[in-house]
Amino acid sequence: MKKTLLMATALIPMLFPIQGNAADSYKVVFETMDCSGNTGFATVGPDEIYKVGNGDCSNPEDPGKKLKQLLIHDGQGSYKVYTLTQQEARNVMLEVKEYMKSRKGVLDRSGAIIISH
Repeated sequence: MKKTLLMATALIPMLFPIQGNAADSYKVVFETMDCSGNTGFATVGPDEIYKVGNGDCSNPEDPGKKLKQLLIHDGQGSYKVYTLTQQEARNVMLEVKEYMKSRKGVLDRSGAIIISH
């Protein structure tokens, strides 16, 4: 009986990951575009996003619209900059809002505490 209880006690933490680690694993994926029209993809954590601002050039596919810049904390006091279309910037902002709403819902429904470092 003691061995079974000890084994169960050791396995339970592995079945339920710590909330802080689960929050860190969520990533936002988006399409980037530079001023020449070259595209790619980037992945960032929602908590790393600082802000979306106006870019320096027009969208090569739609010259009437400017590209946007997404500023990402690099963890060393400065930022990485990704350039994306206005629509993709809106999509990123919506995804972050949905993520934060979902994260808040988890807190509202339980006694969980999320600890960020």
